[in-house]
This record gives sequence, C-alpha cells and structure tokens, in this order.
Amino acid sequence: MTRQAVKSSWKPSTGNSCVYSTKIIESNVEKYEAATKTKLVRYDYARIAEIIPILTRVYNDGKPLRGLKSEEADFIRNEQVLSKLDFHYWTERYCHINYGGINQMGAGVMAMWESQRMLLRLVGSCEETSWDAFNRGETCDGILVANNKARQMGATMICRAIIMHRETTHKHTRGFSASVDDDKVAELYTRDKNIHNNLPFYLRPSLDSRDESIDQQSQLLHYGKLSSSILYQTSNQKSGFGQGRTFDVSHITEAASFDADGRGFGMIEHDFLPTIPQTPNVFCLLESTPQGRGNTWHTWSEAVRLGNKARWKYLFVPAYINRDRNRRTPPINWQPAEHTLKYAIHIETTSPAVVGYKVTPDRDYLYWYETQRKEYYDSGKLNMFYTNFASTPEESFQFVTSGAFDAELLNDLSLDNEPGVSYEFEPASMRF
Repeated sequence: MTRQAVKSSWKPSTGNSCVYSTKIIESNVEKYEAATKTKLVRYDYARIAEIIPILTRVYNDGKPLRGLKSEEADFIRNEQVLSKLDFHYWTERYCHINYGGINQMGAGVMAMWESQRMLLRLVGSCEETSWDAFNRGETCDGILVANNKARQMGATMICRAIIMHRETTHKHTRGFSASVDDDKVAELYTRDKNIHNNLPFYLRPSLDSRDESIDQQSQLLHYGKLSSSILYQTSNQKSGFGQGRTFDVSHITEAASFDADGRGFGMIEHDFLPTIPQTPNVFCLLESTPQGRGNTWHTWSEAVRLGNKARWKYLFVPAYINRDRNRRTPPINWQPAEHTLKYAIHIETTSPAVVGYKVTPDRDYLYWYETQRKEYYDSGKLNMFYTNFASTPEESFQFVTSGAFDAELLNDLSLDNEPGVSYEFEPASMRF
C-alpha cells in the first residue's frame, strides 16, 4: 500500500498558537490525539536522522521516485503535527545552528544551554498567564521580555529559533527583527537562512519565488504560501522603525546600543512597541548587554525589573549560569585568590534571587573568572569586565568613564556587603 508523496510546502492549520509551556503543549497534544484517534510518537533524534535521508531520496527534490508507504506518510504527518505543537521537540530535532560552546565544533541541532532554558521557562509562564486571561475573556499581554544579560548567553540564537519555528509552522505570522547596523542584521538573517536550509523537505515551506535568491540586504524573508514573513531593519532606518505594521513575533538585539544612533532607544519605545498587539500568541524579546549607566536601556530595563512596565517581564542572565561557556581548567595546585573566594560566596548568596536556585560555582568557572578578570584589569578595563560578565543586574551597569572611585574598589565594596535585614520601628507611644 502506498500514498502520494507530500509536497515540500506543507499546510498547517490556519491560526497561531504558542507552544512553549509544557502544560499547554501536553493539553494540545491530548486534544489532537482525541480528535484524530491517533497517537503521536516522540522519536529521538538518532531515529529521525536515520529516516530523513531515506525520505529525501524518495522525495528526490520535488520529483518523487515513488509514492510514500503508509508508515512513511504517517511519520511525516507525525513530525509536522508534533513540530507545530511543541517548540522543544522541533528545536532539539530540527533546528540546526553553528555551535559556539566549549569543545563544540561545526554545526548540528541545538542543545540548549541553561541560559536558554531560563528564557524558555519565563516564556512558558507568560504563555500560560496570557492564555488563561484570554480564555476568561480578559485582555492579555502576550509574551514580552526584556532580557538584560552577560555576554554570549545564547539569547539571540534561541530567539531566532522561536521566530523561525513560528514562521515555518504557522500561517499568517508577521515577524520583525532588528539590530543596530547592517552587519548585525545580516547575522540575524544568516542564522534564519541556516535554520531554513537545514529543515527536511517535509518541514521546509517554500520561500516566495522572488526570495529564492534573497541576500541579507533584501530586508524581507517571505513564505508566500503560508502568508508569513520576517522584516529586517536597523536602527538607522530612514523610514519609520516598524511603523504602520503589526507584528506577531519580534526580536531586537543590542538594544542598549540604540542610544548611540539618531533618536536612539526612543525609536523602539515610540515607533516599534506600539506595533505589538495584545494577543495571547504575541512574542517579543528585547535583549542586550548593558552599555553603561544612565542610558535609556538602563532606565527602561530597570523599570521593567521593578514592575513599572505593565506588559513586560524581566530576565537577567548571569555569566556563571552555563557550563558550556566561561570555563577554564585550572592547574592542579591552583588556589583561588581572596577576591575570587569572595566572589564565589557572592554568587551563592545572590543566585537564589537571580536564577531561582542556589548556585555554587565550580573550580573551572572560578579559574576562568580570575584569569579573565586579570586580563581586563591589566588593560585598565575592569569596568568592561564587570558589565560583560556580571552576576547581578546591579553589577551589570557600570560607568563607562573613570570616576573618583574605580571599578575595582566599587566591586570590592559590593562583595563585602551583606543582604539587609528588615525590621520595624517601635512607635514612641508604646515605649515604657
């Protein structure tokens, strides 16, 4: 028994839905299985890697050599449905990236870092809250996150995965991506095309014919049959920054650097943010490492952290969180310096509030910290070290110029601080 070969531009059902919360994913899977009287199968990556070459040869670049066997067609449909309903399933089996972690070389499917899982946990929580409000007939905020972070935490990559997942598995998805200059935007586009090009034919919708030879200067990626697209812009746009449009999924990188260009961060606040609709499936991430104190990213992201931006949620990602980054193997006889030991205690003390659980840094991280800090210290740029590899939001915002007190003294004082203990004043009338 055979079935007709599927087309490369498959057609998911109309309408968007978010797919990040485990609770929502399981509910949607159960509903699908009940409605179709089928059982979805979660294949591991090794098995999928065996099947893809076989199906690709049968598919033969759009000219099938034969019809699909029933089990082959069932597999394809299974993967299409599960990939749409479960972002995690799609990412860990189909989202190809260029690796950048310790001892990671070449390219392959994404293996998430803890920093990326931190973001997805917050995204899933926002998703649940928004859909609960929507189902009660109330207004909802969607998934809007201000991500202040240390360097090289994988935020850009996980966000490109989120956007490309929505663009390739859902119809009518309006995407927006921006950064400070053409080079940064070209990098976003390159990552997106890499994900697109490495999808198997049964998950890779066709680009609009005008986009087949698109390059990073074209400012648009368009899936014609899905009516989904991504607009790419820079902070020096001559026309309005996202104005006149509405976006379902959006991502802005290097947000702190917008201050140095033209109208600066005001472009984001006044031109772009009003384009984000109030729907449960909307997603927007603004991410940046700090670029000093007192700039707009500092004041705006801190307002989010303090709960003064109603729709937005805050995430700080510290330098110590990933075992895949910021590590060096110390010599056997290495003993941490006094400053390094204070820093380790500082992480243990502050990590429950920063990441939600206590973190005890290991020797590999502490040795990296000590040697990397010395390099910055020797070059007179200790303030840049603290802002690039911060452990708390407060530490991340450093002065970019020298002041009466240098960065080392200020940091030493902060490491010696102990958390305050609340107490109550006794009214004078109650004294005897």
